[in-house]
Amino acid sequence: MTPIIKETIISIILLAAVVLFASFIKLIWQLVFIRIAKKTRTKLDLTILQAIQKPVYFTITIIGFFFVFKRITEKIPGIENLVIVKVGNGTFFIALVLIISYLAYAFIKAFCDWYLKEIAAKTKSKFDDQFIPLFSRIMKIVIVFIVLTIVLSHFKINITGFLATAGVASLAIALAAQDSLANMFASFTLLVDRPFGVGDRIELSSGEIGDVYEIGLRSTKILSFANTLIVIPNAEIAKSKIINYSYPDPKLAIRQKVSVAYGTDLDRVKKILVEVSLSHPEVKKEPGPIVYFTEFGNSSLNLLSICWIDSFKDKFRINDELNMQIKKRFEEEKIEIPFPQQDIHIKEAR
Repeated sequence: MTPIIKETIISIILLAAVVLFASFIKLIWQLVFIRIAKKTRTKLDLTILQAIQKPVYFTITIIGFFFVFKRITEKIPGIENLVIVKVGNGTFFIALVLIISYLAYAFIKAFCDWYLKEIAAKTKSKFDDQFIPLFSRIMKIVIVFIVLTIVLSHFKINITGFLATAGVASLAIALAAQDSLANMFASFTLLVDRPFGVGDRIELSSGEIGDVYEIGLRSTKILSFANTLIVIPNAEIAKSKIINYSYPDPKLAIRQKVSVAYGTDLDRVKKILVEVSLSHPEVKKEPGPIVYFTEFGNSSLNLLSICWIDSFKDKFRINDELNMQIKKRFEEEKIEIPFPQQDIHIKEAR
């Protein structure tokens, strides 16, 4: 038996062994790994295992075929310089790089699909639904770029021009889409930092107050009290001061400025203000209401009454009801609410 025939038979046996081994791994994958994953609480492991099952099978097969091919070229002298052998080496290398990159992308895509189905679908914000598909597409482009770089480098093709072109193109795209990219990065910051969520009541640096309606990739939408939609670029929100009335909890302090005339008994005024606050069914007893005498005004004694309520959404209604009761009690108790006035004294001419 000649060495060529002998190596050919051994190679066929090895190739069959590679296919059998890959099939065995595939069977174990289905009967053991996937069955175990189905019994876990999360569906993430099952989603990933199902997605990468075929890529793993093909990866094992191609790696096995590659090593068998390398063994043939080493065992049979004189064939390593043949064109068909060089083409075969290059083909196996490209196939190996492609299948490994496919395995990596299948893993990323499986995670993104799981996140969209299990996490994003349960959140009120549409930000996740927009960001995750974009992230998946970006990773696909990154993987393709890495594959091209590796393949070109392997075949000793000068990639300086390729990288320079890619750099110039990236710079041009970045400059053209500067605002959009800034908003996208800002939206990512909002996603990670989470200074507010959908449904939170916030106050903007401009003084506008409203409920967060939607957090998108480019902008955030806020529903004002006038039922109008305020659309603000995420980059602007990320660098401005935001007051969140809903976080860490919706409990809110109502502050009421009250003025009474000079000469009024302030102890009696404080007692009335506390009684009015406590008489309201939606004012919290703990912490209880408190009243401070804050300043001597030009024409009044000024006080600040503070009480707590459970929800920021009831602020204006409860504030209105408290003000009405304060006015009523002041009228019953004959307590004067002054208004700014000036006394003009005319000096008689001599």
